[in-house]
Amino acid sequence: MAPVVPGGAIAVERLPAEGGEARRKVLFVTNMWPDSERPYYGSFIASQARSLAGAGVEVDVLYVRGYRGNGAYLTALRRLPRLAGRAPYDLVHVHYGHTAAAGIAIRRRPLVISFCGGDLLGEPRDDGLTRKSRVEVALFRQVARVATSTITKSRAMEEALPASLRARNHVLPNGVDLRAFSPRPRAEARAELGWEAEGKVILFLGDPDDPRKNVELARRAAELVAGEERGVRLEVAWGVEADRIPTVMNAADCLVFPSRSEGSPNVVKEAMACELPIVSTPVGDVEERLEGVADCYVRPPSAEAFAPALRQALAAERAPQARNWSRAPSCGSWSPPPISSSPTGCRCSGPRACRTRRCPSEWRAPRWSFR
Repeated sequence: MAPVVPGGAIAVERLPAEGGEARRKVLFVTNMWPDSERPYYGSFIASQARSLAGAGVEVDVLYVRGYRGNGAYLTALRRLPRLAGRAPYDLVHVHYGHTAAAGIAIRRRPLVISFCGGDLLGEPRDDGLTRKSRVEVALFRQVARVATSTITKSRAMEEALPASLRARNHVLPNGVDLRAFSPRPRAEARAELGWEAEGKVILFLGDPDDPRKNVELARRAAELVAGEERGVRLEVAWGVEADRIPTVMNAADCLVFPSRSEGSPNVVKEAMACELPIVSTPVGDVEERLEGVADCYVRPPSAEAFAPALRQALAAERAPQARNWSRAPSCGSWSPPPISSSPTGCRCSGPRACRTRRCPSEWRAPRWSFR
């Protein structure tokens, strides 16, 4: 597969299988992927692709640069069926609702859709979901019907799917690379970043211009803490390259996470792996992950509720228990059910659920295995 013009709305990349001949071939379709313009964007999807390549799977990545306009999705809608049908892919894995909508015409390959959070739960503002967000959420929930299987990051996201589709959904939060995200001396990390050595740092890691991330709550809470304790400051980190994020986390004293809506936020799990104390709103699966973890707090979305918890988190300096908790999955082991590989294009979750007359049970494929 030859790459297209790097500056175009669609980009293609191949990750060859490591260790010899590929045992499987998978197509990733995503609107989140690190590139020269956004080296930090979609790093968790890139990590998944690299993990598959390390397991002997060849991964082709079709990156839809949706941030450049809706025309990118229209281009993908035209190209995807031909691309997916031309190569002998064992699986097509589409990430995020917008990209999934562009993949609705895929019929000749097993199709997995991974929803990431805002695509099923919406993008809240101060006054709730916008009309655009409500329309998108309704559309993406129905797009799930074309998939062989779906993946959500949390139970709350699964419950947002149509009830008839939940049996073929798998709750599978993103993992954390515990080798990359590990505790290191704070002074060393600050020196590397050029930060002041003195003082306490509350870290906000996210796009401050995204209303869903709610940076104003972080600022108000930090101001309350700084009003009573000298040397406390808020660091807003955005646009950081993926390989620098562990250093940024280790340079801080605690993480503030005031989001309005999330699936299973990677930032929280990565902070846990770095033993960073956390103060968060009860979004996604955060409450479940931080339950019983010393020096990590879940609070209502108000500065008055956040400020006392931030003081406690800053006083703790480290949360060693959090790293052990970050290893534990919240949803148990994952073993996807057999999937239909019928050439008729049927994607039912079982003979009784099938509305297609031509869906013989012998078309059901064995369990996925890339080992």
